[in-house]
Amino acid sequence: MEINFLIDKNAGRAAYRQIISGITSMVKDGLLKPGDKLPAEREMSEHLGLSRGTVKKAYDMLTVNGIASSIKGKGTYISREQNVISPANKTAEITEIEELVKRLSAQGFSTREIETHFRLVLSKFRKSSQVVRIAAIDCSPEALFTFDQQLSYIANIKVDRILLSDVESGLISSDKLEAYDLFLTTSTHYSDIEILLSWVGAGIMQAVVSPDRQTVIELARIPKNKTAGVLCISRRYLSVITNYMTRDINPSNIRVIQEDGIPSTDFLQKLDYIILPPEDVIAGHEVPAMADFLSNGGKIINFNYQIERGSLMHIEERISIILQRKLGG
Repeated sequence: MEINFLIDKNAGRAAYRQIISGITSMVKDGLLKPGDKLPAEREMSEHLGLSRGTVKKAYDMLTVNGIASSIKGKGTYISREQNVISPANKTAEITEIEELVKRLSAQGFSTREIETHFRLVLSKFRKSSQVVRIAAIDCSPEALFTFDQQLSYIANIKVDRILLSDVESGLISSDKLEAYDLFLTTSTHYSDIEILLSWVGAGIMQAVVSPDRQTVIELARIPKNKTAGVLCISRRYLSVITNYMTRDINPSNIRVIQEDGIPSTDFLQKLDYIILPPEDVIAGHEVPAMADFLSNGGKIINFNYQIERGSLMHIEERISIILQRKLGG
């Protein structure tokens, strides 16, 4: 095998690094192929006019970087799985990443958000079974769904929904809670959680939540001459819904499943509009009469909560930091 590079002793660059660059360039140019054997250390040192120790250091670094592999008693070979990427391919991929960043920026993502999202996506490809365990704590099952739904796109996390009442009553023990890496709650209950979980310290984060834009628009568009009602799972969430209503709701047009059970056909027949929790939440509580309500021209408005952008960004960053620590990054 012919070595096509020389060492420039006046280059101000360590000789062993010049050997690494030379061999890597030969691989990129196709002059060295997977399985090719490199010259023995003594042969290479004589050819380049260097000490054998310098060549050995270069070979060792090539092995560490996956470009070469060493077989005891046989020599050093270009790895069959060497990770050298051609300059043309590398340029093309970097350009593709730059275009993606431009598209995300045009869609309104900040540089900070893009960087965080890249880290979160990369964590998905690192070979590890590590998972960030998150406890979402709030007063209603409907609100807890918001955390689960909005964080579902992040790999390597597991969100458990925990009712605030279960923490307050001691139904969820401290031993179980110690297993979590992060605690999330709404700003409404942040102070309560801080007191209940004082031993957690900085591991508690609050999120500002509010109805999404579509929900606000649909609520405002309910005609004044139409009858509206509310069906939700918990009374706590009922208070959230009514707080955002632009009109009063007749108490007889309200049903709370935890207290009143599944509503009958009679309840729905008198309504033109029914306001429900997020679709996936109410789907877990089958309401047989709902099909007739829709077929008779009834309208459904799903009251969808969302974590506001600033809060979500801080949560993403915290998850990213925890993941990097667990993955050794």
